[in-house]
Amino acid sequence: MNKSKEYRWGIRTKFSLALGLLVFISLASFGLFSYIVTRRTLERQMEDSLINHAELAAGMVKSVLLVEWLPEIYISGNSFYYNIIREKLSSINTEVAELDNVILIGSENKIIADAEGKLPIGKELAVLKADQVELRSAWEGKSDASVLFPGKDGRPHKSAYAPVFSKDGKVIAVVRVEASARFLDTINRVAFILFVAGLVVTALGALLGFFIARSVVNPIKKLVQASESISAGNLDTEVNINSKDEIGFFAETFNQMAKNLKKLYDEVSEHGRQIAELSASVAHEVRSPISAIQGFTELLEDELDEDDPKHEYLNDIKEEIKTLNSKVTNFIHFAKPLTIDPIPLDILEVLETATASVDKEATDNEVEIKINVMDDLPPVLGDYEQLRGLFVNLIRNAIQATTNGGNINIEVCLSKEVDEDKNNQKFMEITISDNGVGMTPDNLKKAFDPFHTTKADGTGLGLSICKKIVSAHNGEIKLESVLGEGTTVKVFLPYYPEQSSEL
Repeated sequence: MNKSKEYRWGIRTKFSLALGLLVFISLASFGLFSYIVTRRTLERQMEDSLINHAELAAGMVKSVLLVEWLPEIYISGNSFYYNIIREKLSSINTEVAELDNVILIGSENKIIADAEGKLPIGKELAVLKADQVELRSAWEGKSDASVLFPGKDGRPHKSAYAPVFSKDGKVIAVVRVEASARFLDTINRVAFILFVAGLVVTALGALLGFFIARSVVNPIKKLVQASESISAGNLDTEVNINSKDEIGFFAETFNQMAKNLKKLYDEVSEHGRQIAELSASVAHEVRSPISAIQGFTELLEDELDEDDPKHEYLNDIKEEIKTLNSKVTNFIHFAKPLTIDPIPLDILEVLETATASVDKEATDNEVEIKINVMDDLPPVLGDYEQLRGLFVNLIRNAIQATTNGGNINIEVCLSKEVDEDKNNQKFMEITISDNGVGMTPDNLKKAFDPFHTTKADGTGLGLSICKKIVSAHNGEIKLESVLGEGTTVKVFLPYYPEQSSEL
């Protein structure tokens, strides 16, 4: 009842995902690197441009700005000096369209003038924290630009500061210019386009990987199916793969291996058949003298008086003959090929007959046997004598393991398990459980091995023959046991509900 394998994460899926992921990571890394480099380059260019504009403005106002004008400008925004300076700043702002404003800052960071004429004269300039370092640097005589900061319009801005020197080389004022980082809009649009293109290329890469993987996976699937077919016993299976690569060579090697395996299997089967025939012949030859010994023993027993003590020896001989005959019979059943004559059977009738055969043994060992059968069970298709012998053997094993008031429960129901490899074949489940001595894990593992036994007088062929009978009926037998708690045997026999009325 093996279930067919499903490869949810097969080679094709893994290869497609891997190639798609590789393409995505490559494009994402390249795009991110390009974005960072381009942004830094344009930001540096903007910074240099703003510093140049600030220095240009500082040079233009230097020619008209005198120290003695500053108090006059602070007092009245309409003064003659203020208008001259504002016109200079306004001309710079007009020439450079990207600038938002040009501001001239005096001592104590007070506003002298601005290009737009909107800022209050004489008031201290409110600068951002990001600008304080650059403003201080300008007062120290060095032009500098700030980092990007959010402007009032919500877009990133950048400002630059340049010192205005007097004739004696002292810094008497500072020019501040500000502009919006419009280049970021272009970069972000390009980044979005690259992202979309990356997704498209990734999808194409995954699709390409799918087709490449399919050319590899399909031949492998054929090899897997051929392997499963051979494992199911179809040794004539061949796989046809027209490929000149390693997979094609592997397919040729696989076919050759299958042919060699078929040849070896035929040879082993022939040897096995010969050995089985020889073993059965030897067993029959051994049985003949056993029968003769048994006959002579009975003749001797008839000639002895009833009170003759030699009767005890003859009884021992008869018991040994019985044991030896049983072992030879088991060996013959194990050695010779098993053939069955299947007919529709009532499983309850088979179980009751098997139970009746071991009733005396159960009574002698004070073991109670209970049978619980599901109502309206369909018939099974099987060999009556073989199945009866199967259940006699299993129940007898349970009796021998369960003594002194033990219990054996036999239950029959329709199993939920199906064999997907055989058109969802359904099974009847016969469970025989006891509360006996149980088995060790090692003995449980070897229970169905031929000649493995835990009994002093056992042959180790009982469960092997049981498995052989069940396999001949296209069924399955399972064994569960816990040492000191008991053993459970489950026999699964196929039934055919769609043929129940015909059977």
